[in-house]
Amino acid sequence: MDLIIRYDPEADVLVIKLKEGSLVDEELLDNDVILGYDSEGNIASMEILDASRKGLVNALFELAKSRKKEARFLLSKIND
Repeated sequence: MDLIIRYDPEADVLVIKLKEGSLVDEELLDNDVILGYDSEGNIASMEILDASRKGLVNALFELAKSRKKEARFLLSKIND
């Protein structure tokens, strides 16, 4: 499974899913992060509340833009 990242702008929640499968436990941390655990006790997901207020949405946008530039550069080299 590929890493899944979703953002809900109405709720301002960023969800990062690391593994497939159902969660058997969740833990709310002090910084408004919810960790989801699988049956083996491994972190399977993270939900970050108030993500835009924490600057995470802008950081992900900038990361996506830089990756897009890298991908374009690599594709241009293939076509040479």
